[in-house]
Amino acid sequence: MANKEKFKEIIEQGYTFGGDAIVMGAAILDGEAIEGLQVKAPLKTFNRHGLIAGATGTGKTKTLQMISENLSAKGVSVLLMDIKGDLSGIAQSGTLNDKINDRVAKIGVDFAVHGNPVEFLTLSKEKGAKLRATVSEFGPVLFSKILELNDVQEGVVAIIFKYCDDNQMPLLDLKDFKKVLNYSIAEGEDEFEKEYGKVASTTASTILRKIIELEQQGADTFFGMAAQPHLLQHLVNAGV
Repeated sequence: MANKEKFKEIIEQGYTFGGDAIVMGAAILDGEAIEGLQVKAPLKTFNRHGLIAGATGTGKTKTLQMISENLSAKGVSVLLMDIKGDLSGIAQSGTLNDKINDRVAKIGVDFAVHGNPVEFLTLSKEKGAKLRATVSEFGPVLFSKILELNDVQEGVVAIIFKYCDDNQMPLLDLKDFKKVLNYSIAEGEDEFEKEYGKVASTTASTILRKIIELEQQGADTFFGMAAQPHLLQHLVNAGV
């Protein structure tokens, strides 16, 4: 009993932070959940990196669902890369059972089954809101990364973007970028060399092949219309 009281004291002292938080579960001592002794995560910490790891069947997916649902309830938008469709069930209302009721009682929270607002985004021609962005929105650094370019090739990409910025020429899709790239080594060669430095035809050809490879993978369905507000920043923060 003394150990239990000490344990409760330590947990309670560890969760005295200010600000809003979401309940992650109940603290466990010797395999037993301590009723009402909650483990929480402050909302202000969810802009940090984290890792959820474990063997198959240990609850990784359920943990992600729970975090997403709780953040949604707090008015925080969540972007999930759900490749296998494991997390999409949060859009539907679940059903209560004895196991859930017992868990809720031990955690000490009010719980009611409900669906969550979900919008499906797609990079392909599948159903869902089309996720699209212009080449200009990507910028030279991110665009070079998805093309897997070396330092010299990245420099040429930066020149193309600079030329378009200086001349108020938006790069909407991959065709726009290819046209300017071809112009830099053809009729516009002298103009580019004078203002930005010479663009080697071999380097331009390599970049062009990389873009064609990207198009063959369906990238033309992504590049075009403007992206949804702040979505590119979400992708950058997520390491995509």
